[in-house]
Amino acid sequence: MTPVRPYKNRSRRLRKKLHLGEFQEFGFQLIFTLKPELATFEEALDHWLAFIESQGWGFGGGGALSGHEIDGYLCQLAGGTLTESDREQTAQWLTSQSWVASHQIAPLSDAWYGTWEG
Repeated sequence: MTPVRPYKNRSRRLRKKLHLGEFQEFGFQLIFTLKPELATFEEALDHWLAFIESQGWGFGGGGALSGHEIDGYLCQLAGGTLTESDREQTAQWLTSQSWVASHQIAPLSDAWYGTWEG
């Protein structure tokens, strides 16, 4: 991924503080739909949170009981960046869950300044 803004004339310390340049951190947005006949919303959310916590990731988002969906943004919990490998791992995990009807995973985006759909 390439930075969106030019970072010239900023010290290494400032780039680190602002999460720019070589200190840029990435995450990704995702959404998945549940099969309500196989898992309740609460059960699905518990399984999902157990998975992301086991990876040391953080998830900001929620869901809609009426649409049986969970959506949000996934990133490293303690700082750092997610990778394409992490995206693939997440897709594989979601695919392996019988209670997931479908899922969509967005490309990596800047976790601090990225363009989020909303």
